[in-house]
Amino acid sequence: MGLNLLVTGAGGFLGRAVVAEARAQGHAVRGVTRADVDLVTGDLSGLLDGIECVIHLAGALSGDCAVQARDTLTATRRFIAAMQAQPLPPRLVLASSIAVYSADASGVVTEATPIEDRPERRDAYARAKLAQEGMLRVSGLRHTILRPGAILGPGRMMAAHLGPGMGGTLILMERGGEVPIVSLNDCARAFVLAAETPGEGRALNILGADRPTRARYVAALRRTGWPRHVLPLNWRMVAPLAWLLSPLGARVPGLLRPAVLRARMRPVRYDIAAAQLALGWVPQDDFDTAFARAQEEAA
Repeated sequence: MGLNLLVTGAGGFLGRAVVAEARAQGHAVRGVTRADVDLVTGDLSGLLDGIECVIHLAGALSGDCAVQARDTLTATRRFIAAMQAQPLPPRLVLASSIAVYSADASGVVTEATPIEDRPERRDAYARAKLAQEGMLRVSGLRHTILRPGAILGPGRMMAAHLGPGMGGTLILMERGGEVPIVSLNDCARAFVLAAETPGEGRALNILGADRPTRARYVAALRRTGWPRHVLPLNWRMVAPLAWLLSPLGARVPGLLRPAVLRARMRPVRYDIAAAQLALGWVPQDDFDTAFARAQEEAA
């Protein structure tokens, strides 16, 4: 029998895919967008009537602190409070991010890898995701936290883990390690499976099984016509400048902050065995198929 689900951020990039997948699996879905309700000031109690599980995807991608405070943190805080006020609070599946892991992580990143214990040194997006997870852990709500990597789909084909782009040039800052991506379809299936699967308080990495090297990712990008040029510049050469600028704090662009630079560029690998075991989730898209589909759907 299908569940009664509420999906926040239902009009967004991931939200549309999650709503479609949930309905395809026979669930009744109540989608919430900012056009439907102001998540900061609105009365949310009526939206939760009869809901068995909330998939909370709403949040900002912006690196702006004020935007994150309004659209991610305040919205999440009010949603948690509304759920706590229900006679029988629904479960919550939260969209977090692999950005929560420590910038000092090395080797293979699993759910046992420490999360960032110095949020102030990270960008606004990572800080917001860390704060969201913290709110949920102390809320008393039954919950599952999913930590997707970069979601590959139409309009989302560049990966911040490569380096910055300038005009027709990509500045490639690392060659080792894996690019932590997951296809939009595989990610949406993981969220629906998490809503269907009891299991409280766990956090799970959501990444594709076929995680490309940076060289393979750049080769796929170049087949699209961009970048025309690739300029190798090892991030370790930039690190001394980042350290010199560190006293300026948040006024410094992301990749010129030591912890942000290291978090994005360190050559690590990832493990998704816990999500596969807990959810029965098997990523179906290989990288080349997912990239080609994203390119075709964006055309």
